Amino acid sequence: MKIRIINILAISLFAIVFSACDNADATQNDRRGGDVMEADYVVVKPTGVSSEISLSGSLMPAESAMLSAQASGKVIEIFFDEGQKVDKGQVLVRLDSREWLSQQNQLKAELATAEKDLERKQSLVDIQGVSAAAIDDAKLRVATIKASKEEIDVKLDYSTIRAPFSGTIGLRSVSVGAYLSAGAPVAQLVKLHPLKLEFSVPEKYAADIAVGQNVSFTISGNRNTFTGTVYAAEPAINESTRALRVRARVPNEKGLLIPGAFTDISISLDSIPNGLMIPTDAIVPKLNNQMVYKFENGKAKEVQVVPGIRKTSTIQIIEGLSANDTVMISGLLQVRNGMAIKAGNELTLESLEQ
Repeated sequence: MKIRIINILAISLFAIVFSACDNADATQNDRRGGDVMEADYVVVKPTGVSSEISLSGSLMPAESAMLSAQASGKVIEIFFDEGQKVDKGQVLVRLDSREWLSQQNQLKAELATAEKDLERKQSLVDIQGVSAAAIDDAKLRVATIKASKEEIDVKLDYSTIRAPFSGTIGLRSVSVGAYLSAGAPVAQLVKLHPLKLEFSVPEKYAADIAVGQNVSFTISGNRNTFTGTVYAAEPAINESTRALRVRARVPNEKGLLIPGAFTDISISLDSIPNGLMIPTDAIVPKLNNQMVYKFENGKAKEVQVVPGIRKTSTIQIIEGLSANDTVMISGLLQVRNGMAIKAGNELTLESLEQ
């Protein structure tokens, strides 16, 4: 029994001595810097930050119309080239209207004769040289001829297809000599400046969208970021999609944007002038808390933070950090609170986003 107690005491004494030596070595190593971990860091600086929502949408022409014939006839003239810019009211296609012109001239002559006959009969009323029934018949004939002439006038107008607005005309579907039926398509006319950008905003963000608000977007195959301005929205949320349909107006003077293109949209919501942003990777989750490690007097200090607005690679810190704090962004798996740390490279948020 005494031998067992002596052995236990000897083992304990050895462990204490070994631990003391180990601590002494660690302290000595800390002083020398031989085993001190090196970590890169960022210096927290105030910057403007805003929360954003990302949406998808599509570009639409400001105006679009499929030009078609309103009357049937043979195409005798085409006055545009495919892809050409045209002005409002410009004649684009003319149909053969000789038959209608002939009918119009005949009706003009008949109308002139009928109107003279009516005037003559009305002049005889005072001397009772004509009956009231005869005058009524003359009036009816004048009205009937006028109606027929107006119908022919409309057909003659339909024989000429004009541009309803200024824009760019597309590929034509007819040729000179072809017979064009009423309603048959001729070509599509679109107005390319400005364009419309249509997108749907989820219900929870609908109240944050207002007329005059700017939206930014990108399109596939183009690295530029474009901007539009909200000009209208539906008066009610769609019950099926639980989203609000919105349209923005987009300048397109240079013609870089094409209607129908798919867009990736970004809309800024809340704006904070002096937000504190750090890399998202600097956050270390611990249970239900979010932690970061600061440099203080050559050692790592664990600090609990409250995150705010999250970006692609950065995150706002609402509580726990101050401007000019130094935050570790590497070695976070090995670091412990109070551990001696050697400063590595100072990085910036801009360099980390590249």
